[in-house]
Amino acid sequence: MSYDFDVIIAGGGPAGATLARALARQQLRVAVLEARRMPRYKSCAGGIPIRTAAALDFPIDAVVEDTVSGLDITYLGQRRFQAQAGHPIARMVMRDRFDQLLLEQARVAGAVVHEGAVVRGVTRADGGFRVRAGEGSLTSAVVVGADGANSRVGRDLALGQGMFENVALEAEVSAPPVALRRWRSLINLDVGYSPWGYAWVFPKHDLLSIGLVLPEGAGAQLRADLDGYLARLGLAGATVERVVGHKIPARRGHEPIAGEGALLVGDAAGLTDEFTEEGIYYAVRSGQIAARHIARALAEGRRFLGSYERAVDRDLMPELRAARIVARLFYTTLNRAPRLTFALSHRVPYLWNALFRVMRGESTYDRELNRWPFLTAYARTVLRHAGP
Repeated sequence: MSYDFDVIIAGGGPAGATLARALARQQLRVAVLEARRMPRYKSCAGGIPIRTAAALDFPIDAVVEDTVSGLDITYLGQRRFQAQAGHPIARMVMRDRFDQLLLEQARVAGAVVHEGAVVRGVTRADGGFRVRAGEGSLTSAVVVGADGANSRVGRDLALGQGMFENVALEAEVSAPPVALRRWRSLINLDVGYSPWGYAWVFPKHDLLSIGLVLPEGAGAQLRADLDGYLARLGLAGATVERVVGHKIPARRGHEPIAGEGALLVGDAAGLTDEFTEEGIYYAVRSGQIAARHIARALAEGRRFLGSYERAVDRDLMPELRAARIVARLFYTTLNRAPRLTFALSHRVPYLWNALFRVMRGESTYDRELNRWPFLTAYARTVLRHAGP
């Protein structure tokens, strides 16, 4: 069949842009349908772990607003200690500029980018797909959902359904100069929320990205908790430029993320680290993995893309399962014995040092957890009684 494109990708964020660039460099005809016009605001803390920057084969220096090498850890703004990594662990970006950089790299590689093209429906047609976007439609042999937590591709093709979800609320705060200096090169992680979750301060050049993540059932208290957090930071009177909430899906089992000629990447596939709730690394990695399997399937004339799902299950899911175990172990223990757990995480800083190694790409959650086999057994016991 003759299609407009070999591959249509819904969504031009890190997963979609990474995939588009990789496919275009292999001389495939690729279209990216981005719902908004770039640069566009994206609700996200904007922390790019060092391992994510290393996974990209081009520099991101032009969009870096700060470099972080330490954590300021608090319990509801009170008990406090700092954990210093000694070396950078993350770059701070605003997602509008970061995503625009990645999408421009895809465009330079040869991908066709349609901005302001809202995907309105995906249907199977003539052995491939017809994608309705804007006022028209395009056809392709393969379609990819890189369109986030509310993926239209996933809904229309019955992929990625039934995943667990957390909720986050984020504010961009025009903080006074003293507060900007206070948080330069430092992230605040504030724990102690019910039933679990954390709040954060991520420093930017002239803003602070401040937010809170909780399990979905606790979403009603998000705004009150965020306001209380801002007050404890001394920022109750600061100008809040915008407040945006969003869902964070998490693939925990074997929810399908690939099928006949279609697959999901990034947030659409629920590839989120449930300890930090970070997903950009997994967005980039899933885009890279998808590129290999799509190109191979097209070259072989093969329709089913189950090899991509198996690769994700092999290469990414063990890490995400380990991150979930670490999260539940930490939060459940913190809820049961807050003073003791908080003090131990200060006096015995293995957790934070392990996190630093993971963020720098020197280790993985799975490897760190397996250093202490008794933790895995204990965590399984905790998980059986801790709910979602």
